[in-house]
Amino acid sequence: MRHIIALVLCVFLLATTVSAAGVVTDLQSSTNVAADGSCRVNLTVQLRVDSREEDLTFPIPGDAKDVSLNGRSVRTKRQGDLRHIELEDIVGGAGVYTLSIQYSLPDSVISPKKNQLLLEFDILSGFAYPIEKLQFTVNLPGAPEKEPAFFSTYYQETADTILAVTVAENVITGVTNRPLQDRESLRLSLEVTEDLFPQSMAKQWKMGTDDILMIAVAALALVYWLLTMRSLPPRRGRRPVAPEGLTAGELGCCLTGQGVDLSMMVVSWAQMGYLHIQLDKNHRVFLQKRMAMGNERSDFEVRFFKHLFGAKTTIEATGSRYARLCQKAGKHTPNLRDYYQRHSGNPYIFRGLCAIIGLLGGISLGTSFANDTLWQVILSVVLGGACLVLSWIIQAGAGEIHLRKKKRLLIGLIGSGIWMVLGALSGEWNVALAVIPAQWVCGLAWAYGGRRSEIGRQYMAQILGLRRHFRKATETELQRIVQTNPDYYYATAPYALALGADKAFARQWGNLQLGECAYLTGPKSEKLTVGEFMTLLRSTVKAMDAGQGNTWLNKFTRR
Repeated sequence: MRHIIALVLCVFLLATTVSAAGVVTDLQSSTNVAADGSCRVNLTVQLRVDSREEDLTFPIPGDAKDVSLNGRSVRTKRQGDLRHIELEDIVGGAGVYTLSIQYSLPDSVISPKKNQLLLEFDILSGFAYPIEKLQFTVNLPGAPEKEPAFFSTYYQETADTILAVTVAENVITGVTNRPLQDRESLRLSLEVTEDLFPQSMAKQWKMGTDDILMIAVAALALVYWLLTMRSLPPRRGRRPVAPEGLTAGELGCCLTGQGVDLSMMVVSWAQMGYLHIQLDKNHRVFLQKRMAMGNERSDFEVRFFKHLFGAKTTIEATGSRYARLCQKAGKHTPNLRDYYQRHSGNPYIFRGLCAIIGLLGGISLGTSFANDTLWQVILSVVLGGACLVLSWIIQAGAGEIHLRKKKRLLIGLIGSGIWMVLGALSGEWNVALAVIPAQWVCGLAWAYGGRRSEIGRQYMAQILGLRRHFRKATETELQRIVQTNPDYYYATAPYALALGADKAFARQWGNLQLGECAYLTGPKSEKLTVGEFMTLLRSTVKAMDAGQGNTWLNKFTRR
């Protein structure tokens, strides 16, 4: 039975060879690959024709340019993915012919998926006749790090078995060890690096679907901000006095739409004479009411002042009750509507659009981490959600630049670092490098955005002008102010702390010795310098905030 099958195969193969109208006795291929990924191909074909065949063509890659045959430019016709060189004018009948074919391939370096570059092109594109011997040479711009792979019509991924291939420096050479059948094709595939083809990378970059979506969402967010939230920039300048009617705890409400900072509001009340603050040696803070609050202050202040003390005259500001009251106050933004125009856009819509950019950036990271489709889907979901959260955190941190609470700012910076690490590990550092600054810009536009009313613009300019004064005032300026207002430092210290400029402001005063403070005392009754008093005030407020340490989520409350 085996002999019969072998005999049938031999007869079939013999019949196939005899029926051919010709054969390529020798095919020499030389390909020079440039650093930009373009190729110049030279083919020398020794063709033996047994009988004339109509419409005989030689196929070459479909993207071939500058095609010439025997030194002359020649027209080609496109059929499917290939171009065909007509040979009728050269091959007239039975005989032996030498064909010299040259053409260029514009870019043979492709990126089938992120973080992967392949040099791919056809050495042979499926000529109609069998090929007895094929020799090829590929000259690269540098030595490759990986071994080339070959794919053919008949042998698919096992095409390496019909070739003897050597790689020496930047030259790949190969020769067939058996005849190739008619219509045979042979494709070279080589994994390469950016270092080998830097110019190709510059022109090869193409936007993926996720990149296009990110740009589209960013454009939508920008249009929304321009149409509904854009406001004139605040007037620059410096002012030495706090905005009239605002406590230190309400500066964030006007500046970035945050909830009330009750601890700083309490310090302002103490500075106004409504209560006295005492920090003991155990870092407990006690508030002693000095007088009732009437309609000279806002309804919000009066209500929370009553909640703070109730029927008592002395309370502890480091307990759970005070922490709950701080959380409750943090959900309120007094007079917020007065700071913005009636038809100002919703900042949460803008923030959500910007967060979607981060989501898409995370999906881009996920698809780059794995080759398997299932893992790509899983990692895209996980990293997309993670980057959505990171975007929200970064945006929240951007609103802390001009305020005392820097925890959100620090968390935002840490989140940015995590994102950069993920980008570097996945090879998508360019996406991370683009999306992270975009989230900070979005956070600033969100925190300080919204079409402000004239009152809102004035207050914003006054607050930023006061902060600028705290950071830029000279010792001469401050001495001149103190001559007319001896209690100036005590009056403005709560605002300097609320705006995160307390250290800079204290430095401007040098080692000035202060008199007794009427609203805050510490464990020691000795006189303090400006720096020592600011340390005392900072420690007191930190102790008052300590009870809120396990409720960090309330710090992300926004308008």
